[in-house]
Amino acid sequence: MPLVKLREKIFCASDFWSNYEDFEIVPPDPECYFDHKFPSSFIFVHDTFYVDKRRANSIDISEPIREFMKRKKKDFGEFYVKDMAGVKIIDFKLRLGQPYVYVHQGFCEHLIIFTDLRLLLPGDIQRIEDYPIRLFDIKTQKLCCACSDEISSFVVTESDRLPNSPAFFCSTCFTAFHYDNGQRIGNFKAYHYLNHAGTE
Repeated sequence: MPLVKLREKIFCASDFWSNYEDFEIVPPDPECYFDHKFPSSFIFVHDTFYVDKRRANSIDISEPIREFMKRKKKDFGEFYVKDMAGVKIIDFKLRLGQPYVYVHQGFCEHLIIFTDLRLLLPGDIQRIEDYPIRLFDIKTQKLCCACSDEISSFVVTESDRLPNSPAFFCSTCFTAFHYDNGQRIGNFKAYHYLNHAGTE
């Protein structure tokens, strides 16, 4: 199985944020979301950076880390860089239970731990094209943190009035909580949010 298929199965809500502010109208264009604007990513497994270079506007965001590791070679040892598109998971050199990392958008990190390795059993899904399979799917609809009834359409960060960041709001609750007669209340950053649960 190609490594890029595993990378595509990793869900992160921040991929579906937009850098349009809350008062701006978002065009119905998926390219305005972070997943398209900041496509750079890598997976680090054992001693190798697997860099995703499939999109034209991707950059190698592992480079600053590698430069640091070169300066501290005694602490980190030898490491390698490979294009993710040309690698299959069977080619990995890994240890079960060892934490590895997936990094995207330059700042968002996800822990990856391989816990099980075995041959297919008769009761398993036999079509190799169906893998990787999500055993736990967090890709559910993000409901509004205020009413818990509506699907979120805004994500709010750096708010001086909220205990958690980020916080997800539906349009009605977002306006009711953050605006009074059209005037912003408090300090916050808010962006449009595309709920990904129904898009795959």
